[in-house]
Amino acid sequence: MTHILLLILAVIAARAFWPGIGRRTLPPARSDFDARHDVDTDGEIPISRLDMPADIAARAERYMPTDERVLEVAVAFAGIDPARFSFVDLGCGKGRALILAAQLRFRRLIGVEIVPALADIARANLARLGVAAEVQTADAARFVFPPGPVVLFLFNPFKAATLGAVIEALRAAPGPELVVIYYAPDHGKLLDASGFLTRLGSPRGWGRRAGVAVWRGTGTVASGAVSPGAITGEV
Repeated sequence: MTHILLLILAVIAARAFWPGIGRRTLPPARSDFDARHDVDTDGEIPISRLDMPADIAARAERYMPTDERVLEVAVAFAGIDPARFSFVDLGCGKGRALILAAQLRFRRLIGVEIVPALADIARANLARLGVAAEVQTADAARFVFPPGPVVLFLFNPFKAATLGAVIEALRAAPGPELVVIYYAPDHGKLLDASGFLTRLGSPRGWGRRAGVAVWRGTGTVASGAVSPGAITGEV
């Protein structure tokens, strides 16, 4: 009897330090977005689990799915007509932002993803929904922007060195209109210092560090007005 009691106490003590002992590990719940669209965009994937060269991994950030509200809010804040713009998502991951951009009826959809497995998932998701989008398996630092008006979407996909290369590519882009939507803008000051991008601010309620900020290329003209009261300047 004493041995049984000691065993029970040992198990209780072990669970106090390791709560997972003796419990079944359940798979994470599927997001409402993935369930509604029957796609696979869920999951946070650390750099250590992404198949990429070490030099690229040193410049990359982990994969996380985009909040499905952010693009619609940011586009409305920028005051643009999506039908006039190509949408470019650098570090597109599994393609959620491309799906959201298709729902907003952007003129053209381009995703760039350096991890082949993620790019393949993105293509499968888009094909399942019948979304006509181009997904390139490539380094965003070498991407050449298309002609015409462009919306660049970034969900903090890489570190400052790669963003610097992207900014230089934007400087050389042939398009007459440029809008940058930067979600979780860790390196937003690089855009501020570019000399050709003007920060419009953040949609109300999205101005915290993990929120979203919007820039416009110098000299471009919005197709709709942005309410001054909506600009927060918090990021």
